[in-house]
This record gives sequence, C-alpha cells and structure tokens, in this order.
Amino acid sequence: MGFAIIAVLGIVGAALIAGGIVMYRRSESTSGRALGAAAIAAGVVMWLLILIVTPASTVQGIML
Repeated sequence: MGFAIIAVLGIVGAALIAGGIVMYRRSESTSGRALGAAAIAAGVVMWLLILIVTPASTVQGIML
C-alpha cells in the first residue's frame, strides 16, 4: 500500500512540474503564470516528500 502511494505521488508530481513549466512559459496573463508556478511548486513538494519518506537503507536481521 505504501509503495502505491509513493508511486502515485511521483507520477502526479512529475506531471505537475512538466505541466506547470508549459503553462508558465505559454501563458501571457499573470494569473496563468501564477497558476503554472503554483503547479511547479506543488510538484516539487511532492518529490521532496518522496525523498523524505523513502528509506535510504535497511538492516536485515542482526544476530547478537
């Protein structure tokens, strides 16, 4: 279950970043640019959350 949530966050985050860049670059209005910048920021936050939640290493059964 946890992996599915992380995978969805990664896909949606990447889509928000890519779509936000396109929206920011193509928009001529201030509100369009603001919405594009907000989408980029939301995607970056999703990827930061993935980096924080994903374990860097695991330890397998230490016997004393």
